[in-house]
Amino acid sequence: MSAEERFDLVCGIGFCIRGNERLGIPEVIMYDGGQGVNLRPGCDTGPLTQTVSFPCTQQLAATWNRQLARDYAQALGEECRAGGIHVLLAPGINIYRLSQCGRNFEYMGEDPYLTSEFTRIYVTAVQNEGVMATLKHFACNNVEFTRKHSDSRIGDRALNEIYLPAFKAGVEAGVLSVMTGYNQINGEYCGESYHVITELLRERLGFEHLVMSDWNSVTDGQKIAHSGQDLEMPMGAKLKESKEALLGSEQIDRMAMSILRTSLMMGFYDRDQSVPELVERLPAHEQTAYQTALEGIVLLRNENSTLPLKKDGAGKVLVTGNFASVSPLAGKGSGRVEGYNPLPFIDAFARKAGDAQVRYRLHPSDDEITSAETVIVCVGYDYEGEGEDRPFELPEKVEKQIQNLVDLNQRVIVVLCTGGAVRMNWHDQTAAIFQASFCGQRGAEALADLIWGDACPSGRLPYTMEVDFADSPDPDYVPEGLHVSDGRNNVQLPGQAKPPHFTGEWPHRVNYKEGSFVGYRWYAQQGIEPRYWFGHGLSYTQFEYSDLQVKAVDARTWEVSLEIRNVGPMDGAEVVQLYVEPLKPSPRQPMRVLKGFVKVYIAAGASCRARIYFDQDDFHIFDSEGCFQRPSNSEFHLCLGSDYQKIHLRERFDLPK
Repeated sequence: MSAEERFDLVCGIGFCIRGNERLGIPEVIMYDGGQGVNLRPGCDTGPLTQTVSFPCTQQLAATWNRQLARDYAQALGEECRAGGIHVLLAPGINIYRLSQCGRNFEYMGEDPYLTSEFTRIYVTAVQNEGVMATLKHFACNNVEFTRKHSDSRIGDRALNEIYLPAFKAGVEAGVLSVMTGYNQINGEYCGESYHVITELLRERLGFEHLVMSDWNSVTDGQKIAHSGQDLEMPMGAKLKESKEALLGSEQIDRMAMSILRTSLMMGFYDRDQSVPELVERLPAHEQTAYQTALEGIVLLRNENSTLPLKKDGAGKVLVTGNFASVSPLAGKGSGRVEGYNPLPFIDAFARKAGDAQVRYRLHPSDDEITSAETVIVCVGYDYEGEGEDRPFELPEKVEKQIQNLVDLNQRVIVVLCTGGAVRMNWHDQTAAIFQASFCGQRGAEALADLIWGDACPSGRLPYTMEVDFADSPDPDYVPEGLHVSDGRNNVQLPGQAKPPHFTGEWPHRVNYKEGSFVGYRWYAQQGIEPRYWFGHGLSYTQFEYSDLQVKAVDARTWEVSLEIRNVGPMDGAEVVQLYVEPLKPSPRQPMRVLKGFVKVYIAAGASCRARIYFDQDDFHIFDSEGCFQRPSNSEFHLCLGSDYQKIHLRERFDLPK
């Protein structure tokens, strides 16, 4: 390659890595992911003219099902190969720190262990199909408010204990691509920071392959070239501004070599990426999407066993709400996938219970509300997605409608189509609540099967739901006098001047003053009772825990096993969660942390032996010397439960010296 060709290679072109016609090097094609493969209008993907709109990644995490995660990621890889797509710009693995983050639905919840487990599986399954997975957004891109002018001020311990473990898990799984975030970390833009890319990602986590910037996320070509970055997307604009100084330099050569080496490792230059016959797998992928929704929709509340409804004899069902007729059920932004044959809730409910039984009204009268046997209201935000955060409160018209419904009818089922917690002033008046999130093109059918009892709910929250946003770790991150929507920044580029309406520091500082105490760690430390704890989810059946046993597998690994019996009326699945709890926690230690889980399927009246494994590293904490060490206290409880707060069995465990 000439110096010009090497320079061109490190400057992206739209959604591609540039090819080189003279040398016979093809373009490497990238597509967004998050809820499936996001086909862009006008792009040639051969026989792949449609892709499945899957449930969002957050809902995948809510399944707590490792095998389903493999099936989900394998399906995405197969769809990429069907369309000749080389790189899937997913998974998003930033931590759910605040419920208002508009992009939470693309991530995997608040817990680093749960996120790490799903990241390993996702990366391996996608790359086994010959498609490069991309971890994003490195790192601490935890709000969308002024995301291109946001400075995450964070300490080393919180960074390493909470925000880096999932990236480390992806690196250990062999991921070959990482995308840097729009935000700054401690005063430097991630995409041009030597500390972030070279010291954290490459040296501390051991990543050796392709690092790309997010689109239009950098400000200085010289900094990009010296940071450890390899590819500026989408057009290399900032590198081109510094072309005279960088052309033929060691830095550009290193970047070009990294791109070529990574592409060669994936075999992109040795084979045709397109496998057209994989289009025939779309029906199987649809079934995976349905199963993900079925196991990822969370039943939060079910007062007086309102659910499941009976198909015969349940009376008239009134369906309403601003999301009742929405399809596809997907979040907004680059991760959105339109899918095909999407079914809205109203059609799925009518198919399940019969047109004569289900009536849809967007604005029902009071008489229609009071005369209905059951009311199902499906709600969400007008916009929830990339580029801006959303309020904790649902839109005013939506809140007013729900309040009116529960005032007039005692059998109101609320279906939340949101990427996180919302204010529920009407909570105690409802009969039932589902967190349906963004459940994809088959999600409405899955919810109908759950409501009418053809399936038993088994989803569990991958985050904690607070009662009020003031209870959260950083309720004042939006400057006083501004609304979350004032941070809309898709047009404004990084490094630009503060807008006239904006008050406070610029770039906008997001202070991670809570340190490692995020999610359930925060609420437990502060003694704040949330609306629903991490791991919560109801079922139509009941499970009993007994006979807890702990035994060593080797010098560093142990097995926890216990008997789980389904003592209820339906076949169902239980998510058994293992938490580690220090007997005498220091101020630096959380009261209890997740360190294992398993999902078990048990017929009514039957039992099974559930097994979970943990090792010594699960007890380590990040110390002031900059590394993970065993804690000074070695006395713990192993806690087995059905969510963070509902612990059914405890066993004393002393960490060996």
